[in-house]
Amino acid sequence: MQYKCHYCGNPGVQTKDRFCAACGAPQPKRSPAGAFLLSLMYALFIYGAMFVVQNGAVLLYSFCIQSSLPYSIDIVIYTHNYWSTFSKYFALISICSALLLILIYFLFYTLRGKRFGKEISLAKISPSAGTASLALGASAQIIVVVAISLLTLFFPAIEEASTSNNEYYTLAFGGGSFFMEVLCVGIVTPILEEVVFRGLIYTRLRRAMPVAAAQILSAFIFGAAHMNWMQFVYASLIGFLMAFLFEKYQSILPSILFHIAFNCFSYLAMLIKSSMLAYSLFFISIAVFLFGMYYISRKESDTAKIHKNSHSERNPS
Repeated sequence: MQYKCHYCGNPGVQTKDRFCAACGAPQPKRSPAGAFLLSLMYALFIYGAMFVVQNGAVLLYSFCIQSSLPYSIDIVIYTHNYWSTFSKYFALISICSALLLILIYFLFYTLRGKRFGKEISLAKISPSAGTASLALGASAQIIVVVAISLLTLFFPAIEEASTSNNEYYTLAFGGGSFFMEVLCVGIVTPILEEVVFRGLIYTRLRRAMPVAAAQILSAFIFGAAHMNWMQFVYASLIGFLMAFLFEKYQSILPSILFHIAFNCFSYLAMLIKSSMLAYSLFFISIAVFLFGMYYISRKESDTAKIHKNSHSERNPS
């Protein structure tokens, strides 16, 4: 049985082949269908570990708060006291659970005799690649914020979902340190999510299916992890873009920088009060985003380089 190489697209790979004859990339030992199912189960396992650790930490923290609060027959007073205490250290709890999760992943791969940095493709990138990734992330945040505000004028459901998200966000972080909030949302969470969704999930899916399919599926998983329909839509698009960056540079660093810039610029976007300024930044961000995509798209992916170099060695001029 023949199928396409999951890296270079060579259609002549046999199921028994361990390496692609065209690009030399390792091939799955199982059938394509078996590799797909195994990779999907692996992705669910990785995300399941993240879900259990993070939500377990939040539930434990919540139980500690409930046990420490004095009983009140007035549900309004009790709810206010609960959320005031909850938000005070929620960012710190989230940071601790993220660091614990990364430690668990590190130990898991170390015990299996694998290098964690190699598994997540932690490789150096050029300063220009880092700058382009930061610019893309910042401009994407401005585009998303203004686009959502415009869509709320025509679709009330979007405004309701946005308001609900903002209310929960305020309850979770409103009573704590602003510095810890930015550290959690702007730095630690992007690093953790990139390690999980691009470094571990996407790389495994990419071994079992074409690159485009792995990018789309990993993006959907990333969007679904946000657990509300509005964030699912734009998070899936952003997830696909970050997988594109990952594939272009064969490193997790560009997607991390993009994600950090995207989350951090959400705080700057909240400071925009003038409609004229918002629309000006919107069009500037579109220009920056399109230029950044053009710049990055011109870069030849490392996978294509491997294929071309392998072909030139076989057919010297």
